[in-house]
Amino acid sequence: MYEVGHWQSPYTEDQINASAGFTYLITHRESGVMYVGKKFTQSIRRKPVKGKVRKRKEVSRSNWLTYTSSSKYVNEGISKFGKNAFEFEILDIYSSRAETNYGELEEQVRRDVLRARDSEGNFQYCNLNIMCRFYRDKAKP
Repeated sequence: MYEVGHWQSPYTEDQINASAGFTYLITHRESGVMYVGKKFTQSIRRKPVKGKVRKRKEVSRSNWLTYTSSSKYVNEGISKFGKNAFEFEILDIYSSRAETNYGELEEQVRRDVLRARDSEGNFQYCNLNIMCRFYRDKAKP
């Protein structure tokens, strides 16, 4: 296992940078509540070119080394408890953006992030939706 920034990873920084993206698991150490997500390692922007109809594709490195999460709840927890109260783990890397998207979906479904509960009946994951399409409040228990 490698330490890459605040991430624990089975991959080196060079392997991660060479990939299109990765799936990750963030765990609050005290409560055990988790979050499954994805991060692209490259940012792709389309910029207009004067006198042309098509836009130019501009690729740059994303902020994945300092990235925490897109989850409002995870980021609120980091603000409240500090980054050290959480464990950041890279699960897998992917060679394309499509594979990264599918990898996140597969991981979230396999872990049943919308319905999984602990022995006390509390949700194990703070994911509220999958693909902005399937929502916890509409998932059957």
